[in-house]
Amino acid sequence: MHQLNKILLLIAMIFLTSCSYLRGDHSIIQNRTTDYLKAKSIPPLSIPPGLSSSTITAHYPVSNHIYPGSNIPVDLTPPEELTSS
Repeated sequence: MHQLNKILLLIAMIFLTSCSYLRGDHSIIQNRTTDYLKAKSIPPLSIPPGLSSSTITAHYPVSNHIYPGSNIPVDLTPPEELTSS
């Protein structure tokens, strides 16, 4: 039983230290936060001949309504800095 605990501890240490090898520039999991900057434009989709767009509906339509006060800038100053002056 004592030998089994040592083996399990060794396996846990190997797994925990291997996490650092999974992330990085040349590793399995790479940082892809800026990959969208390399994207190329494609031509717009077209409806094939013989089909129509009458079955396409907007499931989540966007309103054209202009809400009053929606263009007011938001102040992001923390409250503690507003009271210190």
